[in-house]
Amino acid sequence: MLQRTKKWTAILAVLAIIGLASGCASTAGSAPPAIPEGMGHLILEAGMINEVNYYIVNQETEETVYEDLLRPPATSPSAYERGYQVNKLHRYIEPGIYTVFVITDFKEPLEYPDIEVKLGAETHVPIQIGKFMLNFRVDGTARQMRFLLWDYNLRHVIGEGMTSTQVRHYITRPGIYKVHIEQLASGIDQRVDVEVSMGRVTPVNISIDTGAGAGAGSGEGDGGGDQGP
Repeated sequence: MLQRTKKWTAILAVLAIIGLASGCASTAGSAPPAIPEGMGHLILEAGMINEVNYYIVNQETEETVYEDLLRPPATSPSAYERGYQVNKLHRYIEPGIYTVFVITDFKEPLEYPDIEVKLGAETHVPIQIGKFMLNFRVDGTARQMRFLLWDYNLRHVIGEGMTSTQVRHYITRPGIYKVHIEQLASGIDQRVDVEVSMGRVTPVNISIDTGAGAGAGSGEGDGGGDQGP
Protein backbone atom coordinates (compact mmCIF):
# COMPACT_ATOMS: atom_id res chain seq x y z
CA MET A 1 0.00 0.00 0.00
CA LEU A 2 2.86 2.36 0.85
CA GLN A 3 4.58 1.68 -2.47
CA ARG A 4 1.32 2.32 -4.37
CA THR A 5 0.88 5.64 -2.53
CA LYS A 6 4.42 6.71 -3.36
CA LYS A 7 3.84 5.74 -7.01
CA TRP A 8 0.70 7.91 -7.29
CA THR A 9 2.44 10.78 -5.50
CA ALA A 10 5.26 10.68 -8.05
CA ILE A 11 2.80 10.59 -10.97
CA LEU A 12 0.88 13.59 -9.62
CA ALA A 13 4.12 15.51 -9.13
CA VAL A 14 5.12 14.87 -12.75
CA LEU A 15 1.68 15.97 -14.00
CA ALA A 16 1.90 19.15 -11.93
CA ILE A 17 5.31 20.00 -13.42
CA ILE A 18 3.99 19.41 -16.97
CA GLY A 19 0.96 21.60 -16.29
CA LEU A 20 3.12 24.40 -14.90
CA ALA A 21 5.41 24.27 -17.92
CA SER A 22 2.44 24.36 -20.31
CA GLY A 23 0.97 27.35 -18.47
CA CYS A 24 4.25 29.24 -18.72
CA ALA A 25 4.53 28.46 -22.42
CA SER A 26 0.95 29.63 -23.00
CA THR A 27 1.59 32.88 -21.13
CA ALA A 28 4.79 33.51 -23.06
CA GLY A 29 3.00 32.85 -26.37
CA SER A 30 0.32 35.46 -25.64
CA ALA A 31 2.83 38.22 -24.93
CA PRO A 32 3.09 40.95 -27.58
CA PRO A 33 6.03 40.56 -29.97
CA ALA A 34 9.18 42.43 -29.08
CA ILE A 35 10.06 45.57 -31.04
CA PRO A 36 12.79 44.63 -33.56
CA GLU A 37 16.30 45.78 -32.76
CA GLY A 38 17.03 49.32 -33.90
CA MET A 39 13.33 50.14 -34.47
CA GLY A 40 10.42 51.91 -32.80
CA HIS A 41 6.71 51.05 -32.91
CA LEU A 42 4.29 53.59 -34.44
CA ILE A 43 0.64 52.88 -33.57
CA LEU A 44 -2.27 54.82 -35.13
CA GLU A 45 -5.34 54.80 -32.88
CA ALA A 46 -8.64 55.10 -34.74
CA GLY A 47 -11.09 53.47 -32.36
CA MET A 48 -12.94 50.58 -33.99
CA ILE A 49 -11.68 51.49 -37.46
CA ASN A 50 -8.96 49.09 -38.61
CA GLU A 51 -8.60 49.72 -42.33
CA VAL A 52 -7.52 53.16 -43.54
CA ASN A 53 -5.36 54.37 -46.41
CA TYR A 54 -2.31 56.16 -45.05
CA TYR A 55 1.36 56.80 -45.67
CA ILE A 56 4.33 57.81 -43.51
CA VAL A 57 6.90 60.40 -44.56
CA ASN A 58 10.31 61.01 -42.95
CA GLN A 59 10.32 64.76 -42.30
CA GLU A 60 14.10 65.05 -42.62
CA THR A 61 14.56 63.18 -45.89
CA GLU A 62 10.98 63.73 -47.23
CA GLU A 63 11.02 60.04 -48.15
CA THR A 64 7.86 57.94 -47.95
CA VAL A 65 8.95 55.10 -45.68
CA TYR A 66 5.65 53.20 -45.75
CA GLU A 67 2.25 53.33 -47.42
CA ASP A 68 -0.91 51.27 -47.23
CA LEU A 69 -3.35 52.29 -49.96
CA LEU A 70 -5.18 48.99 -50.47
CA ARG A 71 -8.59 50.16 -49.26
CA PRO A 72 -10.65 51.18 -52.33
CA PRO A 73 -12.38 54.58 -52.07
CA ALA A 74 -16.01 54.42 -50.98
CA THR A 75 -17.03 55.80 -54.38
CA SER A 76 -15.66 52.66 -56.06
CA PRO A 77 -18.27 50.04 -57.10
CA SER A 78 -16.19 47.38 -55.31
CA ALA A 79 -15.88 49.26 -52.03
CA TYR A 80 -18.44 47.28 -50.05
CA GLU A 81 -17.47 46.66 -46.43
CA ARG A 82 -16.05 43.30 -45.44
CA GLY A 83 -17.10 41.57 -42.25
CA TYR A 84 -13.55 41.14 -40.95
CA GLN A 85 -10.68 43.59 -41.21
CA VAL A 86 -7.09 43.08 -40.06
CA ASN A 87 -5.72 45.99 -38.04
CA LYS A 88 -2.82 47.35 -40.08
CA LEU A 89 -2.56 50.72 -38.37
CA HIS A 90 0.85 50.07 -36.82
CA ARG A 91 4.39 49.84 -38.17
CA TYR A 92 7.92 49.16 -36.93
CA ILE A 93 10.09 51.98 -38.28
CA GLU A 94 13.46 53.50 -37.52
CA PRO A 95 13.66 56.25 -34.88
CA GLY A 96 13.05 59.72 -36.29
CA ILE A 97 10.53 62.50 -36.87
CA TYR A 98 7.67 61.63 -39.21
CA THR A 99 4.46 62.97 -40.75
CA VAL A 100 1.48 60.65 -41.17
CA PHE A 101 -1.04 61.35 -43.92
CA VAL A 102 -4.45 59.68 -43.57
CA ILE A 103 -6.68 59.60 -46.65
CA THR A 104 -10.43 60.03 -46.17
CA ASP A 105 -13.19 59.63 -48.74
CA PHE A 106 -13.65 63.40 -49.02
CA LYS A 107 -11.22 66.20 -49.94
CA GLU A 108 -7.57 66.39 -48.88
CA PRO A 109 -5.84 63.89 -46.55
CA LEU A 110 -5.46 64.52 -42.84
CA GLU A 111 -1.91 65.48 -41.84
CA TYR A 112 -0.24 64.61 -38.52
CA PRO A 113 3.26 66.15 -38.44
CA ASP A 114 6.13 66.09 -35.92
CA ILE A 115 5.58 62.54 -34.71
CA GLU A 116 8.68 61.38 -32.86
CA VAL A 117 9.38 57.66 -32.95
CA LYS A 118 11.91 56.62 -30.31
CA LEU A 119 14.19 53.60 -30.24
CA GLY A 120 12.53 50.55 -28.66
CA ALA A 121 9.40 52.48 -27.64
CA GLU A 122 5.75 52.65 -28.68
CA THR A 123 4.41 55.92 -30.12
CA HIS A 124 0.60 56.25 -30.07
CA VAL A 125 -1.06 58.75 -32.42
CA PRO A 126 -4.85 59.37 -32.18
CA ILE A 127 -6.35 59.64 -35.68
CA GLN A 128 -9.44 61.84 -35.86
CA ILE A 129 -11.68 59.93 -38.26
CA GLY A 130 -15.11 58.34 -38.18
CA LYS A 131 -17.41 56.53 -40.59
CA PHE A 132 -20.99 56.79 -41.75
CA MET A 133 -23.06 54.20 -43.60
CA LEU A 134 -25.83 55.52 -45.85
CA ASN A 135 -28.91 53.46 -46.71
CA PHE A 136 -31.44 54.88 -49.17
CA ARG A 137 -34.74 53.14 -49.85
CA VAL A 138 -37.71 53.91 -52.05
CA ASP A 139 -40.87 51.99 -51.14
CA GLY A 140 -38.75 49.63 -49.05
CA THR A 141 -36.27 48.81 -51.83
CA ALA A 142 -32.60 49.82 -51.62
CA ARG A 143 -31.62 52.23 -54.39
CA GLN A 144 -28.39 53.64 -55.75
CA MET A 145 -28.46 57.41 -55.70
CA ARG A 146 -25.87 60.17 -55.88
CA PHE A 147 -25.58 62.34 -52.78
CA LEU A 148 -23.69 65.43 -51.66
CA LEU A 149 -22.04 65.80 -48.27
CA TRP A 150 -22.31 69.38 -46.98
CA ASP A 151 -21.05 71.14 -43.89
CA TYR A 152 -23.80 71.60 -41.31
CA ASN A 153 -24.60 75.18 -42.40
CA LEU A 154 -24.88 74.20 -46.08
CA ARG A 155 -22.11 76.62 -47.08
CA HIS A 156 -19.54 74.20 -48.49
CA VAL A 157 -19.74 70.85 -50.28
CA ILE A 158 -17.36 68.45 -48.55
CA GLY A 159 -17.67 65.83 -51.27
CA GLU A 160 -20.01 63.45 -53.02
CA GLY A 161 -20.76 59.75 -53.11
CA MET A 162 -23.25 57.10 -54.13
CA THR A 163 -25.66 55.10 -52.02
CA SER A 164 -25.40 51.35 -52.47
CA THR A 165 -27.47 48.19 -52.11
CA GLN A 166 -24.47 46.73 -50.25
CA VAL A 167 -22.83 47.81 -47.00
CA ARG A 168 -20.55 50.74 -47.76
CA HIS A 169 -18.74 52.97 -45.26
CA TYR A 170 -17.50 56.52 -45.85
CA ILE A 171 -14.51 57.80 -43.84
CA THR A 172 -14.37 61.47 -42.90
CA ARG A 173 -13.45 63.80 -40.04
CA PRO A 174 -15.67 63.77 -36.95
CA GLY A 175 -18.34 66.44 -37.07
CA ILE A 176 -21.95 67.19 -37.95
CA TYR A 177 -22.79 67.18 -41.65
CA LYS A 178 -25.80 67.19 -43.92
CA VAL A 179 -26.39 64.53 -46.57
CA HIS A 180 -28.39 65.84 -49.52
CA ILE A 181 -30.06 63.51 -52.02
CA GLU A 182 -31.84 65.17 -54.91
CA GLN A 183 -33.41 63.88 -58.11
CA LEU A 184 -35.63 66.52 -59.65
CA ALA A 185 -37.16 64.19 -62.22
CA SER A 186 -38.60 62.03 -59.42
CA GLY A 187 -39.33 64.92 -57.08
CA ILE A 188 -36.82 63.63 -54.51
CA ASP A 189 -35.14 66.22 -52.30
CA GLN A 190 -33.93 64.94 -48.92
CA ARG A 191 -31.51 66.53 -46.42
CA VAL A 192 -30.46 64.55 -43.37
CA ASP A 193 -28.20 65.45 -40.41
CA VAL A 194 -25.25 63.12 -39.90
CA GLU A 195 -23.13 63.21 -36.75
CA VAL A 196 -19.84 61.40 -37.32
CA SER A 197 -18.01 60.40 -34.13
CA MET A 198 -14.36 59.48 -33.75
CA GLY A 199 -13.72 55.76 -34.24
CA ARG A 200 -17.38 54.85 -34.79
CA VAL A 201 -19.74 53.95 -37.64
CA THR A 202 -22.87 56.13 -37.82
CA PRO A 203 -25.82 54.49 -39.64
CA VAL A 204 -27.86 56.90 -41.78
CA ASN A 205 -31.24 55.74 -43.13
CA ILE A 206 -33.33 57.62 -45.68
CA SER A 207 -36.66 56.14 -46.70
CA ILE A 208 -39.20 57.46 -49.22
CA ASP A 209 -42.74 56.22 -49.69
CA THR A 210 -43.99 57.18 -53.15
CA GLY A 211 -47.52 56.24 -52.12
CA ALA A 212 -47.51 59.35 -49.92
CA GLY A 213 -45.92 61.54 -52.59
CA ALA A 214 -42.44 61.37 -54.07
CA GLY A 215 -41.12 64.16 -51.89
CA ALA A 216 -42.32 62.61 -48.65
CA GLY A 217 -39.87 60.56 -46.64
CA SER A 218 -37.90 60.30 -43.47
CA GLY A 219 -34.24 60.22 -42.62
CA GLU A 220 -32.20 59.72 -39.52
CA GLY A 221 -28.58 59.60 -38.56
CA ASP A 222 -26.91 59.68 -35.17
CA GLY A 223 -29.27 61.98 -33.36
CA GLY A 224 -32.19 62.35 -35.74
CA GLY A 225 -32.94 63.61 -39.20
CA ASP A 226 -33.67 66.89 -40.93
CA GLN A 227 -36.13 66.38 -43.74
CA GLY A 228 -35.74 68.35 -46.89
CA PRO A 229 -38.47 70.55 -48.32
